[in-house]
Amino acid sequence: MSASWLTEGLIANPMSIYPPYREKRSSWFGRMTAAVVEVVAEGGLSGLGYVGGGRGQAAAPLIDAQLAGLLIGQDPFQVELLWEQMYRASVMYGRRGVTIEIISAIDIALHDLAGKITGQPVYNLIGGRTRDRIRAYVTGNLTDRHLEEGFRDVKLALPHGPADGAEGLRRNVALVESVRKKIGDDGGLMLDCYMALTVPYAIDLARALHDYRLAWLEEPFLPDQIDSFRRLKDAVPDLQLSTGEHEYTRWGFRALVESRAVDLLQPDIYRAGGISELKKIAAYASVYDLPVIPHGVGAPTYHFVMATHNAPRAEFVDIFAQGGQLLLEGEPVPRGGWIDLPADPGFGYRLNQKALRGEVPVAPIW
Repeated sequence: MSASWLTEGLIANPMSIYPPYREKRSSWFGRMTAAVVEVVAEGGLSGLGYVGGGRGQAAAPLIDAQLAGLLIGQDPFQVELLWEQMYRASVMYGRRGVTIEIISAIDIALHDLAGKITGQPVYNLIGGRTRDRIRAYVTGNLTDRHLEEGFRDVKLALPHGPADGAEGLRRNVALVESVRKKIGDDGGLMLDCYMALTVPYAIDLARALHDYRLAWLEEPFLPDQIDSFRRLKDAVPDLQLSTGEHEYTRWGFRALVESRAVDLLQPDIYRAGGISELKKIAAYASVYDLPVIPHGVGAPTYHFVMATHNAPRAEFVDIFAQGGQLLLEGEPVPRGGWIDLPADPGFGYRLNQKALRGEVPVAPIW
C-alpha cells in the first residue's frame, strides 16, 4: 500500500484522546490491506467487487470457509436471494463489520457480472439514469490542488479534537476560514469529524463555524451514539448533520433514520451491504425525504448515484495525493467537479495486473 494523508496525516479520530495514537491513524489501525472479489460464471465472464474497510486480508478465509459454498453453482442473476442467504448464514458472527464488507464485495461483483452478461452498464440494471452526469465534491485538505483540478465543493478532514483544547478549536476554525476564502461564497464547504468529538465540543465547534456556512458537519460521534447527534441538533438547530459511513445494512440505518437525528445519510457501498442494500437504504430514506450521498470513491458508488433519485451528488476522496493506483483500472475520475459515466458493460473496470504483482503501490481506500 502507498502512504496516504488518510493514514499518515493529522486527522481527529476516535483514538485522538490517547496521546500515543494522536498523530496518525496508521499508529492504531495498523497496515491497511485491499482485496477484490472475483465471481466467475460458467462461460468465463467474471465480475469484480472491492472489499471495504481496509481489512481485505480477511476476505479469502471467510469466503473459502463458508460463503463460496453458498454461491458455487447458483444463478448469478439471483442477487437478492444470494445476499439474503449469505447474510442469514453468517448472522451469528456477522451482522456488521468485516463480514458485511465481504458480502458487499460479492454483491458488487454479482452486479458487475450481470452487466457484462447483458452488455449493460450496472446503472441500467438498477434503475437507469436519473441525470446526464454526477456532481462531485472532493475530500481532503489540499485545497489549492483541488481548486486546480476544477473542484469547487470541498470537504475538509478536521485536524484537531477535544484533547487539543481551546488552541485546537481555534486552529480548526482558522482552517475552515482559510478554505472558505479560497473557494468563495458559492463553493460548498463540508467538515468531516470522523467520530472524534464530544457533544460539548461539537456544540462549541458548530457555533464557532456558523458564519462559514457549512453544508454539513459529518460524523462527529461514534455510530452507536445516536442520542449525541440528537443533542447536537437540538443545541444548534440550523446545523446540517450527516453520518453513515460506519453503519451497516438497512437495519442499522433504520434506527438512524427514525431517530430524526441527521439530515443526510452517507452509507459506504463497500461496507454497508453493496448495491442491493444501498438501494433499500435509499428507498427507506426517501420516505423521510432524506438525501443519500454515499461515502467513498469508485464506479459502484457512482453507478448507484446515477440510478438513485435521492442521491444528489457523489464524493471523490483524494486517495491519489501521495501516488499509488487502484486495484481496479478504469474507475471514473471527476473532471472539473463532474463525473461522466460511460455505457460500458458492468462497471467498466478491470483488474490492475501491475498492482496485483506488486509492481506499483496501491492507493488505499479507507
